[in-house]
Amino acid sequence: MIILLYLRRGFILNLRLIECYVPKKIYCGYEESLKGDVSNIIWYSISEELKYTVIRLLVFSENTEKTVDTLSVTYGGSNFRIIVTEPNSTIPELKKEELKEELQNKSPKRISRQEIIGKIGDVSKISKEYYSLLFLAALVASIGIWKDDVALIIGSMIIAPFLTPMISLTFSMAVMDLGLTKKSIKNLLAGILTVVLLSILLGSLMHVSPDNPQIASRMNIGIQNVVIAICAGLVGTLSILIPEISSTVVGVMIAVALMPPLVAFGLMVGSGYYIESVPIILLFLVNLIAVNFSSAILFHFYGITPYKWWEIEKARKLSIIGIIFWFLNLLLLTIVILYFSNGGLKII
Repeated sequence: MIILLYLRRGFILNLRLIECYVPKKIYCGYEESLKGDVSNIIWYSISEELKYTVIRLLVFSENTEKTVDTLSVTYGGSNFRIIVTEPNSTIPELKKEELKEELQNKSPKRISRQEIIGKIGDVSKISKEYYSLLFLAALVASIGIWKDDVALIIGSMIIAPFLTPMISLTFSMAVMDLGLTKKSIKNLLAGILTVVLLSILLGSLMHVSPDNPQIASRMNIGIQNVVIAICAGLVGTLSILIPEISSTVVGVMIAVALMPPLVAFGLMVGSGYYIESVPIILLFLVNLIAVNFSSAILFHFYGITPYKWWEIEKARKLSIIGIIFWFLNLLLLTIVILYFSNGGLKII
């Protein structure tokens, strides 16, 4: 059987090939391994390699998490290994009834919890590459704002690695992974501090003023900024959950919401405009909270839960508490932004 990408009339069929390596002496049979639930399996094979029995399963991506969890429960505690890969197509083609069932299924589709962890796990670690990208993005954005060069600002958005630490924070809360939460917060705070300090330094060297168009546009905050930030958070999270959406392109949306305001704030502080920088940091904070609020909603809607069944109910309650927490903070900052936009405090 050759596994490659399968496209039909512009529709992408998201398939996953699951390989489960089980010690021969504990292999309990095909149906027994899946607790009798084999209805979602498109194709399977059983073979033996050295000390292991290898169970190969072809499933649609939305069935991956359930299948992997079942195999983990069956063989948990043993020296087993599960490998999930993304195939490109299957030859011969899938049966028409299988395609029809997939196309007519209107339930929310997402990649598995395990694949999400694979996407965001490595980036949640602080590395020299992360700092390098932040340094370059802040430098390019500072020059772009100073020269009022939109192309440079867009370039900084592409470089800025702000998408993953933002999403990994809310994801870690949804699956109750305290270790990942700590890493995400540490990574995010370190990134923010790096950008702010560099921007303050650059602001002291190349003076900017509130008359700069790029600065003025970020001082003129309003309810539209809240809407844009929420949209950025929703699309950013969907890029992690849904395979068809490119996270690279969506990363630019997150950078729009976070990198330019943060750099503009640092430049203003470095140039001595402390009071004038207040609405800019408010813009950054509302963007930060809006992205987390959007992510928390989508992770709850798409049913992201911990692997351990006894933690699921507790995680759902914490998820709702988290949504309420982010919403109240967003509401408070929205009120403050409306206060500024209505001339409550004259800063120019």
